[in-house]
Amino acid sequence: MSALSESITINGPSLALVAPVDLTQACLATPAFRAIRRARPDLSIVIICPKDSSPLWTIHFPQVLSYNPKDSPQQLAKRFSSGTFHSAIILEDSRAARALSRLGVPQRIGFGLPELDKLLTDKITYTRTNGPQPHRVTRYLNLAEQLACDPRHPENFAPPPTQSLKPSVPRIALAPDSYLGPACEWPNQSFLKLTEILRSHLDPEFFLLSLPGKSPHTDKLAATLEPESSGNKSENPSIEGCDLGQLLSSLPKFSLLIAPYGSLVHLAAHLGLPTVTLMGPQDPRTHRPLGKIHSILNTHAECSPCNLAQCPLDHRCMKELSPETVAQAALSFFPKQGAPKTTAI
Repeated sequence: MSALSESITINGPSLALVAPVDLTQACLATPAFRAIRRARPDLSIVIICPKDSSPLWTIHFPQVLSYNPKDSPQQLAKRFSSGTFHSAIILEDSRAARALSRLGVPQRIGFGLPELDKLLTDKITYTRTNGPQPHRVTRYLNLAEQLACDPRHPENFAPPPTQSLKPSVPRIALAPDSYLGPACEWPNQSFLKLTEILRSHLDPEFFLLSLPGKSPHTDKLAATLEPESSGNKSENPSIEGCDLGQLLSSLPKFSLLIAPYGSLVHLAAHLGLPTVTLMGPQDPRTHRPLGKIHSILNTHAECSPCNLAQCPLDHRCMKELSPETVAQAALSFFPKQGAPKTTAI
């Protein structure tokens, strides 16, 4: 449970929503931002986000102002000065947030945190009280609630419509890498064993996914899998790492994503793609992808959750997660096709 300050009224008519820089946090903030847009159709709302995350926001918002995250607050203030913003919602200390403060946007709303004190005019107090730690999306939903918006309306969580047809055969995406570090990653030999088990029950097509610059395990797995099992390479540029726009267009074409915890499972959840999420150092109660369609697996290791990028012990939280357990979870998404294949004598 949390204690919150009294509601704040957004002053119009133009509102800047400063998106989180981190892609996972951007996915978690989206329902709250959609709730604000839905509750305040009278406002002209502009999303301000890094260039590489703009494809995520253009799905939901017609006005997106992107920027180079390496630019200084002074440079960004100059870029943003062409627009007039009467209010802004700031979720974190970022260069874009500092730029809006430099521009003197009259109303700047956000959590009353020490790192945001100098950037805000209207502060929302968010104090933890006794009880289980809530999911990380809750803080964003509570912010929308304090702005007199209804953040828990189903429309705010609904995946965007896509033109992709449901695959006629199981098309399973595998994502061995996690941007959070090796402590979150499942061993490659476990992924290989998993593909063997799934092939004994299904006739699946496997595709390998990774974010740009985050694919050492993906490259190694691609070299080990049979060429035909990795799909048509012309349809699967993600072996080399693909950008966000490519991921957003390709994820709806799959039947299932199997991946360790990271940005990809949140992107899949955002698009309505079921996942088997392999949780290690993170707590499923606070970090799981949004929605009830996902299978969340962890081994309840005594040292987890630790939230570390490097395991100081023996990586037991991921190594003890067996390929058989993951395969069973994956097969539950294909009940009509998941019986063991037999060979006629």
